[in-house]
Amino acid sequence: MNRSFAEASARERIAHLLDAGSFREILGPAERVMSPHLAQLDTPAAFDDGVAIGRGLLQGQPVLVAAQEGGFMGGGVGEVHGAKLVGLFKLALSDRPQAVLVLAESGGVRLHEANAGLIGISEVMRALLDVRHAGIPVLMLIGGAKGCFGGMGLVARCADHVVMSDLARLAMSGPEVIESSHGVEEFDSKDLALVWRTTGGKHRFLTGDCDVLVEDDIGAFRAAAGAALGRTRPVTLESLADEHALLAGRLAHFGECHDAREIWSRLGLANAAQVTELDTAALRALKSTLVPSPSPASAGETNLHTPSPTSAGGAASWPLLLDRLFAGQHSVHHEGELLRGTAQIQGRTLAIVGTTDHAAIGVELALAQARVVLDTVRNHPGRPLLLLVDTQGQRLRHRDELLGINRYMAHLGCCIELARRSGHRVIGLVYDQALSGGFITSGLIADACYALPEAQIRVMRLPAMARVTKIDEKRLEALSLSNPVFAPGVQNYVAMGGVRALWHGDLQGDLQAELLMALDHTPIIDERARDGAARGGRQLAAQVIARVAAA
Repeated sequence: MNRSFAEASARERIAHLLDAGSFREILGPAERVMSPHLAQLDTPAAFDDGVAIGRGLLQGQPVLVAAQEGGFMGGGVGEVHGAKLVGLFKLALSDRPQAVLVLAESGGVRLHEANAGLIGISEVMRALLDVRHAGIPVLMLIGGAKGCFGGMGLVARCADHVVMSDLARLAMSGPEVIESSHGVEEFDSKDLALVWRTTGGKHRFLTGDCDVLVEDDIGAFRAAAGAALGRTRPVTLESLADEHALLAGRLAHFGECHDAREIWSRLGLANAAQVTELDTAALRALKSTLVPSPSPASAGETNLHTPSPTSAGGAASWPLLLDRLFAGQHSVHHEGELLRGTAQIQGRTLAIVGTTDHAAIGVELALAQARVVLDTVRNHPGRPLLLLVDTQGQRLRHRDELLGINRYMAHLGCCIELARRSGHRVIGLVYDQALSGGFITSGLIADACYALPEAQIRVMRLPAMARVTKIDEKRLEALSLSNPVFAPGVQNYVAMGGVRALWHGDLQGDLQAELLMALDHTPIIDERARDGAARGGRQLAAQVIARVAAA
């Protein structure tokens, strides 16, 4: 009997996806491990914090599984929700299952716990990539009514395999967010046909962002997941170089397209207008006839926005910062909003890559940063990387979503992770501002992230957060004085463990000392949850991770 994936709850999906009666939940509702923050906002909490995790069997093979509940706060990731996912990936390293299945349905960061959610997403990404490095495949199954957006859109593209239904959506920024930022002319969120052509399963399948397209049927998801058991896609320099060429070719070939139908036509579909009418079987047959687009090595890494002459007047201009860090011993320059080059400090050479001018990270800029990282890994083994962060987050444009900006940004994160695993010490430094998705795949994915005291870090300003959450702004302001989870501010990110420390160096030598200390003493393992507990900012994350990992 067919069962709709979209209409099922998280536990119904698990029950019918796995072998009958095999699921054993970890930290289930009876444990009542839930958000410590929502009660302060008079917001209803869930005993499982909106995600069910545990062990089970799929076709007789052991698997670990997580299913997000889109019916609770849109599947948003908060402190406990994120920690349960991280713990499950850590459990996989000892359990050695045939796969970790993530039934994703989420709008990304839970704005009621904005700071904890942003840090949590980056911790999930690092933990997921640990599992892939260990040779255990991670499968993302996407078919819920809420889609897979925001930070979870990044997580999805870090997995080995992505399975979607024709009703599913996968993207970075939601249509409503883009429309509110740039108007209905940029992206009409009420034009449902446009929304599905841009973010839906059929488009993602045709462009290769989804490996398998299935009907809205849990049995179809079960079959697709079973076929992927044990099939790994190692994250190596060679595989990421291939991914880079593919994304560069996509940008070169489709970068001027304004609608999915233009892309489908360039893929070789004789009648692109009929794609939305085809069932999944017909579409799979049609895709097998398409010829991949060429992938020129230099494509997609030009036309970066050039900063204005006044853009250096933020918290710290990058030329002044580099003079303080390296006493003029550097060759860093800007190419539009991209910073790149090398620098020397006490006989060491560092690779520098980052952004300036409050850059909105679009597909070009993410690809350009990834190129610098890959070139460093290939040509300069062991050379430390310093990531300079000044970003307003991901670029909110229809075109970037059409091209799959979440895949480009996830690619950057995977390249930085590869550098870490290849023996490169990776240090993030927020020298001006850091927002949302642009921060996740730069500073937050490093070995550790530091910040200048005058820097600004946030997911969203309090007035905007008040509008979205329907909570009075004055109340949020009052709560932010005692709880760092709600409000912007670099000190809040230190308290929550997302920023390891502030660099207070007022003199050139002091700032150099901070950098040298970071290069020599920054831990390689992810200690942010532990730091957040020790500092009182995230009191449950480390505990939840440990409990799940030891289950």
